[in-house]
Amino acid sequence: MAVKLTEGQFARIQQLVESYTGIHLAKHKLTMVESRLQARIAQTNSSGFDEYLNSLSDRRVNGEFWFFIDKMTTHETSFFREDYQFEILESLLQSTVKIRPVKVWSAACSTGEEAYSLAMVLQDALGVGGWSLLGTDVSELAIEKAKTCQFDLAGAEKIPTHYRRSYCLKGVGEYSDHFTLVKSVRNACQFQSHNLLKSKGKDLYDVIFLRNILIYFSTEIQQLIVANVIAALKLGGLLFLGHSENILRDNPNVTLVDNCIYQKVGYE
Repeated sequence: MAVKLTEGQFARIQQLVESYTGIHLAKHKLTMVESRLQARIAQTNSSGFDEYLNSLSDRRVNGEFWFFIDKMTTHETSFFREDYQFEILESLLQSTVKIRPVKVWSAACSTGEEAYSLAMVLQDALGVGGWSLLGTDVSELAIEKAKTCQFDLAGAEKIPTHYRRSYCLKGVGEYSDHFTLVKSVRNACQFQSHNLLKSKGKDLYDVIFLRNILIYFSTEIQQLIVANVIAALKLGGLLFLGHSENILRDNPNVTLVDNCIYQKVGYE
């Protein structure tokens, strides 16, 4: 019989998720959280939600904490999602971003579909050696999946024909229902876990994609994330947000270039 999640246990989960990721789980998501964790409770031989939650801090070292975070975060993604932004990027790379190689950051990249979509556009526009890309996500499991660069064949349907023919390779043998990308594209991409609540340090990027993630945070956390991301953007660099995210409308550090696309302004 499946264990049930009480309101008190859900409150513990809310606090744990928000303290680490900044994401607030609304009350109406109790049933969703319950269903996502029930199988994991059985797999870890926990007696119920209390025992499982009590064990998370002890298991952070051996990975259970990351399984938990992975279950609690959204990984809705696809190749060339909101494809018009990729078309605009290719144009802006020629007219706005002049320095080579171009450094690109795909923030909250999930399992890598957005990052590799960017990689194909960059390779096509700038060639080998003309760019580098970093993909990050708070989920360690998502990042490990992105590193493999192995995707279901169905995902290739979203990739424009030109890019699919130029950069995608169908798997063979046990991977015959998967595809990957050519080595020259894969080699220019790096992936690592990163929490957007934290500073990116001294790394600066010409282009940052931060799309369809801010909607999961409170206004206060949105402002913190945006400040961290803009700080990691070079002067004149480009920031791409999701189509429903307009938090930067009145931000003095950026100017609107196109729909949900901003350029960092100011003085060095």
